[in-house]
Amino acid sequence: MLAACQPGGTATADPTAAATAAGGGTSAECGGSADTPDGALKVVTGPIGCPGGANTFWSQKLGSGWTVPRFLEYHDGEIPQDECGAQSRDPDDFASNAFYCSLDDTVAYSAEFMAELSKQDTAYPMLVLMHELGHRASALTNRVGVVSRSEENQADCLAGAEAKFTQDAGRLPLGDVGKGALLFFSLGDDGGNWFASEANTQEGAHGNPTQRTAAFSTGYFRGLDHCFDIGKSADGGLSLIDSLFG
Repeated sequence: MLAACQPGGTATADPTAAATAAGGGTSAECGGSADTPDGALKVVTGPIGCPGGANTFWSQKLGSGWTVPRFLEYHDGEIPQDECGAQSRDPDDFASNAFYCSLDDTVAYSAEFMAELSKQDTAYPMLVLMHELGHRASALTNRVGVVSRSEENQADCLAGAEAKFTQDAGRLPLGDVGKGALLFFSLGDDGGNWFASEANTQEGAHGNPTQRTAAFSTGYFRGLDHCFDIGKSADGGLSLIDSLFG
């Protein structure tokens, strides 16, 4: 889950309206605010040059080393048609999930998983996919976390940095940032959700609820470099205090 696959009111200005002039996509390609399902998805999938877009963020940070990845939607009960899907014959391995497949540079996600997240908050699918783009950035820069938990917390942190970029561009309401922190709390190991039975030190661990919240907050408040420091941690651990003052 959320892991890299390894071998009516006053009119407001559209923040994406200038994308074409800036060399990015059209307003339709870029989408609008992340408070709509379409806008939230296009924050992540829109072309480089879209204001506040995740691909614009990473292009600014990594230059030509970043291109728009392939995004692949599949349905629960199906095996995604990518190289990671080719490694398994069990559709249950991919149900209610999203992941970055480094084997063929694909970000894949279950339509049902995204729909369920969107019911909770329209920005949630966007934040989950930002996490997956964090895995991609780690892979492209050869800065994958030294253990599973540090890699996952690093990706949470990178999602926070992406979210700050989107919020600064006026595409992510501030209230959704706070909800984003709650999302990562709910996804933590032993958090009573998807990872309820996973011990924090277990191979494949993602970090406990406070660690994942701290990681996302670190990226939002402190930026990219601090995220890659998380990846160097032998245990992947960090605290909420670390996220603000560490």
